[in-house]
Parts: sequence; structure tokens; C-alpha cells
Amino acid sequence: MKRSGFKRPQRPARAPVVHQPLAAPVQYVVITEQAAPAPKGKPVRSETYRRAVASLPCIECGIPGISQCAHANTGKGMATKASDIDSFPLCACQPGRQGCHSKFDQGALFSKAVRRLKEPAWIADTQRKIKTMGHWPAGVPFPHEQG
Repeated sequence: MKRSGFKRPQRPARAPVVHQPLAAPVQYVVITEQAAPAPKGKPVRSETYRRAVASLPCIECGIPGISQCAHANTGKGMATKASDIDSFPLCACQPGRQGCHSKFDQGALFSKAVRRLKEPAWIADTQRKIKTMGHWPAGVPFPHEQG
């Protein structure tokens, strides 16, 4: 038995679309030069500051003695960590207990929106504590003293 093809249904004819001219003339921007990349500030690196941060109790759960210097996740780029002065203490993992540092880095501690609100407050609090304790490293400008 031979099959026959499907017959296409008849469709009603469409009226042609008439485009109206624009009410105002359109102006286009012509770029004649290559844009220069924006200069990026070099992040501060200070082992002394990182050790001072790690000496503080965990800023999330308050456990003393097992903190690590956790860098902010906001504002960093590909293969570039945030500046050391943009960090805060979070506790490390222990046997049978996941630490706040790993939870924070994996996004299990807060949503992105909450993290973006907490990070600046934690950074400022950590900087204030280290400055108050007299552990601010020589040669590293305090953020509020930068011009």
C-alpha cells in the first residue's frame, strides 16, 4: 500500500505590513578610537595582617583559636583574590564539623544578597579591631586614611 503525503491546509492571505517612519531622527554614536582599559588598583598583600586577622575569634560563630583569614568573595576577579585588608576571621574545619570558612566560600552560609550586606560590615569590624589592638602592619595604609 502506497502512502500519500499530507495536504497543507489553506491559510487566509495576510495583509502587507506598512511601516511608519520614525517621529524623530535616530542618532548613532560612531566610535573612532579603541577604548583604554580601566586601571585596576593592585591588591594589598600583607602576611602580618592575615596573621592578625586569623588571631581573632570567628566573626560568625565566635569560636576562638581556629580562625583563618577569609577574603571577601565580592569584588574579586578571575584568578585574583581580594585585597588582604578586605578580609575577616572565619573558623576552619575540624573533624566532624564543617567550619564557617568553607561554608562561606561554598555559599552555604548565606545567599549572595545577604553575603554582600555582611562582607563590608565584617571587613570594617575586623579592620577596627586590628587597629584598636595596635596590630595594624606598618606600611599598610588604613582604608579610611587613603586619599
